[in-house]
Amino acid sequence: MNLTKSQFILELDRKLSAIYSVFAEESIQIIEITDKIIEKAKSEGFHEKETHIVTKDIDWSILSSQNENLDLFASKKIIEIKLIGTGPGNSGSKALKEYCLSPDPNKLLLITAEGLQKKQQSSSWAKAVEEKGIFISEPPINKVTMPQWINNKAESMNLKIETEAIQILCEKNEGNLDAAIQELMKLSLLFPDKKISSDDMIKSISDGSKYGIFDLSNVFLNGNKKKTIKIIESLKSEGVQPPLLLWALSKEIYNLYKVTEEGNTKNIWGPRHYLELLSKRANKLSKAKIKESLVDIAEIDSAIKGLSDKSPWQCIRELAIKF
Repeated sequence: MNLTKSQFILELDRKLSAIYSVFAEESIQIIEITDKIIEKAKSEGFHEKETHIVTKDIDWSILSSQNENLDLFASKKIIEIKLIGTGPGNSGSKALKEYCLSPDPNKLLLITAEGLQKKQQSSSWAKAVEEKGIFISEPPINKVTMPQWINNKAESMNLKIETEAIQILCEKNEGNLDAAIQELMKLSLLFPDKKISSDDMIKSISDGSKYGIFDLSNVFLNGNKKKTIKIIESLKSEGVQPPLLLWALSKEIYNLYKVTEEGNTKNIWGPRHYLELLSKRANKLSKAKIKESLVDIAEIDSAIKGLSDKSPWQCIRELAIKF
């Protein structure tokens, strides 16, 4: 079943599917949808989650092995397959299609595809998911659609913002969804019970925090561990929530992964100095270290969603120290 985001929300209220696939350009768009799926799954007894990042050497028996033991009393588990900038390949496509023919009743398969070429949406494995499960494809957020996206996010946070104020926020954070979210979180603390005017927005933007998400991304990418920890603690003390830090750190790690896999930055958007920094950092890191960090990102995500006993903040600190 191929659904829009609004159709997906209605369908999720009605019934939890055994298979989901979410396509989007930005990780934050994927997270908005997968958070709803995971919340629904938890309410139906899915309290465990495995995350597998698709790389060239992934062992696709992770899917076939899930079907070997159909124990009536087996624990329910979410199996998340992350595709980042590349499809599953021939073996992965075959494994996904075979799984769709006979899904494990104790498993929920969640496939997320970030930054994949549009042709992957019409591939045979995607069609198999569409036939047996729920397929959602989110359009890219651009200059035209960003105001409505921000307004929708504000409403979900019980914020009321004047149209002109939304436009100011868009101009300030054009193309940076993470920074826009951080600003909305700050606005919810500053103006919890009033409609936010353009003057309020300008004041909020002008009264910037000592450190921001941009600062965290930059020092993390530069490998400055001491300052990365300092900024993490500063953001924590200012009330910034772990999901925002996760978005920022995961974006840099995913981009580094793309560089090591493709050997260049041509499929990554950003100013020249950022792409140069990305290439420089990628050359200093081994593929094994980046893959290890992808696993750490998945563990932070599980901790945030309550699917792990670990503290999200401790997991974030550990990633900063290890990276």
